Amino acid sequence: MSDDAMMKAQDFQVCITILEARQLAGLNMDPVVCVQVGDQRKFTSVKESTNCPYYNEYFVFDFHMPPLMLFDKIITLSVQHFRKFLRSGSVVGCFKLDIATVYRENDHQFYHKWAMLTDPDDINGGVKGYLKCDIAVIGKGDSVKVPPKSEKEDDDIEANLLLPDGVPADRQKARYIIKIYKAEGLPKMNTGLMANVKKAFTGENRDLTDPFVEVHFAGHKGRTSVRKGCYEPVWNEQVIFTEMFPPLCRRIRLQLRDSDSVQDDVIGTHFLDLSTISHEGEKGFLPTFGPAWINLYGSTRDYQILAKHGHLNDGLGEGVSYRGRVLVALKTEIIEAEDIGTTLVEVEPALPISDTAAGRLEEYFLLGVILEATMIDRKTGDKPIHFEISIGNAGNVMDGYNAPCRHSRDSSSDDSEATSGREDDNMTSSLDTP
Repeated sequence: MSDDAMMKAQDFQVCITILEARQLAGLNMDPVVCVQVGDQRKFTSVKESTNCPYYNEYFVFDFHMPPLMLFDKIITLSVQHFRKFLRSGSVVGCFKLDIATVYRENDHQFYHKWAMLTDPDDINGGVKGYLKCDIAVIGKGDSVKVPPKSEKEDDDIEANLLLPDGVPADRQKARYIIKIYKAEGLPKMNTGLMANVKKAFTGENRDLTDPFVEVHFAGHKGRTSVRKGCYEPVWNEQVIFTEMFPPLCRRIRLQLRDSDSVQDDVIGTHFLDLSTISHEGEKGFLPTFGPAWINLYGSTRDYQILAKHGHLNDGLGEGVSYRGRVLVALKTEIIEAEDIGTTLVEVEPALPISDTAAGRLEEYFLLGVILEATMIDRKTGDKPIHFEISIGNAGNVMDGYNAPCRHSRDSSSDDSEATSGREDDNMTSSLDTP
């Protein structure tokens, strides 16, 4: 799929058939299957008093969005023990993968495959059962194709696991450690009509940013603390995700945000594709990145109430304006069985690194000459116009250089907490800022 097609909104259907489950852990069970794609949830019927329920129930989830957004959504299949008098039953086991993993398969589907269920709250508990299902991603005008009969028997669970080719059945647990050190060159966020109204009520008279970094991976999220009023914040914090390796969710989303009492604003977004920062084989290595600066690009700096190009700040398209940069690093650690805990997301302090760890600062001179311009839109051509050539904030005549505040290294939000949790159920935890 071309880059342009990845950015264009299209109609998609995610079709999931829940066939049956086997070897479910537990006694006197009334199992029900929850099928979740992104934020949408659907449930099968309840089967009473069985560890091997048969369903054969079909679910369709409709989406209209760019493939780039769709492919990051997480498919979660969870078997629950139904409780009549409680709002939700206890989870027997679950299985997760992103839509991109399904789309990369032949005909964009898994057919008659067994999902291996594990309990996220009992990581050492082993396999909690198997769920047989079909999963297909269909574009507009496409139809689900029934693959030819395989030589493998459908009842052979080990030979028909729901895993892409090359992914072993005995996957290990791993910690994905994303270290957030600092940021530079952030734009003015409290500028414009709405900011003036805010200043009138709050008395705030400076165009300052209250930045924090939010990290999303495999349906979970973690965030750093908020640094109050600064353009060059320093965090020295790390967000740790405990997930399976190799992962079935390939991308980590890093989002730099401006904290606001009404609604947080997105400054810029970057994606780390784990397949591009790791390698398989004898001389392979686990996902590793940095420490390195990540440059963020997004919408134009026009500061309108309704930002026309606001989607660029979410990473949907090629950004047209520099929005700052973030110094980050990522490393992956395989977990030994005795070291496995129950926390899926943690936020904790990280050791600072030297100022030259990501390269030394050097001065450069950029010269650009604009000779002429033609075919300018009449709506624009009737007004005075100027051209700007810039690298980062160098040459930025609208914002210029925003000097860091003296207290940027130790300032934080009033509550001074770093939160993390699962997107699915809004679970959060807090940690005091170091």
